[in-house]
Amino acid sequence: MKNKRLISIIICTHNRALVLTDALQSLEKVKIPEGFAVELILVDNASSDGTSLLIEAFRKKINKFQLHHLREENLGKSFALNRGICAATGVVIAFVDDDHLIDDDYLLVICEAVRKHCDYSIFCGRVFPNWDGSEPQWVHDDSKYPIRPYPIPTFDLGESPLEIKDDKTFLPGSGNLIVRREVFERVGLFSEEIGPKGHNLKGGEDIEFVRRALSKQERILYIPHIRQYHQVLSENLRLSYLVKKAYHRSTAAYQFSKLAQSGNGIHRVPYYLLRQAMARLLKIALSFNRDARRYNLVRFAATVGEINGRIKASTMLS
Repeated sequence: MKNKRLISIIICTHNRALVLTDALQSLEKVKIPEGFAVELILVDNASSDGTSLLIEAFRKKINKFQLHHLREENLGKSFALNRGICAATGVVIAFVDDDHLIDDDYLLVICEAVRKHCDYSIFCGRVFPNWDGSEPQWVHDDSKYPIRPYPIPTFDLGESPLEIKDDKTFLPGSGNLIVRREVFERVGLFSEEIGPKGHNLKGGEDIEFVRRALSKQERILYIPHIRQYHQVLSENLRLSYLVKKAYHRSTAAYQFSKLAQSGNGIHRVPYYLLRQAMARLLKIALSFNRDARRYNLVRFAATVGEINGRIKASTMLS
């Protein structure tokens, strides 16, 4: 460990200068823990918009961080994440997505958790949608036609600290993940074979890394007061986006699941899933209510994504 009193924050971005602006503004307000220094590593993943100019402008006005501006030409979030990790010199590495905002006490809570819970090597926190009241009401429907996965990424396991255990609790993504540096030496980096490239909604690089870490006996602790807020973009509430996201995220979730690597059926795909997909198709055809049709389309996409993920898991085992 190169510096026991240095925290590294890594943000990877691709062609989202306007969204990144808000993320950087939230970082300007963050409180620095006493006795600690912070390095901010911004990885531009082959952007062609004004991202580079934005980062350089931010560098000129910020003085509370050591800012490192890197460019990764290999398109893909995993390439960018790994570039940032290899450049980081902090004893703790915190990941912030480019469309996230953070609490002012974000770093204070992280440092307290790292000091207090020495038996844990990875930490995660809550992610809330940054709703402003202008969103459609259906996004808040938790009863008749709830949209899952959530239209805007959400991670909330309650008000109390909780140990994350594989397939027994929900697993965190990389958007609000805090990792002791030595974990990467034991577990390795993010898989560059999977994950989003550009904005294609594919995922899985974070779930695969978390599961790999757990399989190597790393301990993960959920700390509810480590909070980030996901920005709400209007395009993320369109039906086409919801359907694509449901498919890709379900594929990623089951591709690396132990549950998907067991069981009977065609390529380990349970027969009930095939029946479920056919039933969803029928419900779509018979849905005349807009909310019901949206719900069934998203659930159908998620079911097909699960089937695809289970087939991929079966192929990996063969």
